[in-house]
Amino acid sequence: MNRPEIDYPCEWEYRIIGSDEENMRRAVVEIIKAKQHTLSFSNISKAGKYISLALETIVVTEEERNGIYVSLRKHRAIKSVI
Repeated sequence: MNRPEIDYPCEWEYRIIGSDEENMRRAVVEIIKAKQHTLSFSNISKAGKYISLALETIVVTEEERNGIYVSLRKHRAIKSVI
């Protein structure tokens, strides 16, 4: 399978899923730090147990993009990252 070609720097969106919005927002600040970003509510599950947030930021390299993804996935406040 061919990987899509991504031209850096570019705007990238991560969809993060968890159960506590406040803790998820804190996790993003811990990981992103002072890097400029937009974090907005995206969706809530039918049962209301999980929510998703959309994190948008500019990534400069593939390594940075992947590093943010891995850091988000490892954080205890975040259940999944898409």
